[in-house]
Amino acid sequence: MWHPHWAPWKNIGFSRFRLCQCHVGSNREVKGCVLKKAPWQYLISCVLQHIVIPQPLGNSGRSQKTNERKTTRMNRLFSSSRPTAQISMPVSANITPSEIWRVVDVNQIKRIHFGRVAIFSSTGLLIALVEFRPFTTMSEVEVNQWDELSQFLFCEKRFTDPIATNGALLEGFMFAIGWRKCSTKNEQFGLYGSVGKIENAKDEWQNRGPNLSLVGCILGQSLRYVGDNLFEKIQNFYNSLGVPSFDQVNYEGNIPANQGAFEFASALTFTMNGFKNAPHVDKDASLYALGWWFQADKRTGQIQRDVSKRCTGGKLIFPNEHFWIDLSACHGLIQVVWASSTFVHYTDPAQDNKSTTLVGMSAQCSSRLAKTMWQKSHGYYEIGKTAGWSYNLMPIQRMRRFACVLGK
Repeated sequence: MWHPHWAPWKNIGFSRFRLCQCHVGSNREVKGCVLKKAPWQYLISCVLQHIVIPQPLGNSGRSQKTNERKTTRMNRLFSSSRPTAQISMPVSANITPSEIWRVVDVNQIKRIHFGRVAIFSSTGLLIALVEFRPFTTMSEVEVNQWDELSQFLFCEKRFTDPIATNGALLEGFMFAIGWRKCSTKNEQFGLYGSVGKIENAKDEWQNRGPNLSLVGCILGQSLRYVGDNLFEKIQNFYNSLGVPSFDQVNYEGNIPANQGAFEFASALTFTMNGFKNAPHVDKDASLYALGWWFQADKRTGQIQRDVSKRCTGGKLIFPNEHFWIDLSACHGLIQVVWASSTFVHYTDPAQDNKSTTLVGMSAQCSSRLAKTMWQKSHGYYEIGKTAGWSYNLMPIQRMRRFACVLGK
């Protein structure tokens, strides 16, 4: 039964809610609620501002014996061959699937593999928002857009080398599109890319702007499914940093040039071929990261729609919070917004087959680039400025590792 003091939700402003319960296994009870027309403005503001969400009093009153078993539970969490418990919520006829979120506590679940889920820590902090979107629930137009996006990512490999300096990277390949802080003396910031590869295909590289804009539009639209005003808040945050979007190929002054309606984040990284990294916490300018996963053909880059050719495995794991997201459970698209700068996480590789690989994308802005842009906007790079860095701009023809389009 629900604790009678589950009243804090009323104070938040939910106009209508229904309490229900479901069972995990045979003896455990999971407490959750199904909300109708919830004020996502409040929830998303809590996400971005790191505000503690009220939790049922029962969550903080767990017995000491249960807490002492956490380590033992984690030791067998990923090694157990037994099927994990499935969570299902009864749904009334007057609530549409798009309005339903499963609100769960990390102590009550191990595997996230379907539906729309909001995951909270034992202290009430929002860890992640997860949504599984099967292709059968998406329009043909939308699936075709993601097909074009996937093929574009595979084409981008012609202009850039795999990132080899990512500290958490263990296996697989990671590529990047967009802007970064340069690591060479006298360079400020610029675009990811391999000078040698770009020299061999200059025209194609310079004419990829429309395709980049399409990528930003598709990702921006997909975020609207997660919650009301989420994309706008994320976009406003990145705009406040003064950084250009990853789909912009030029930068003018202190304000991104030709700012579009769906432009956000300075860099877009994508992984494939059994990507795996070590447990880590991101050092990005934003507390929350944005991620997408889908499966694609290794040769053509097209979305893999044949179920029989799909790869298996692939996990986004939060070891200290005792849960993981199954990245191969959905024959479609998986979207995740998670507190990457707060909670330790890592990725276990998918078992790719001969024709299919699991593709992951992440949009972010590094703290180093954000600092550089702030210093540039405050005149630290001007001649005669003594505070902060005073690096001079280096001509593009002198670049070695990265082909940078530098700020003017």
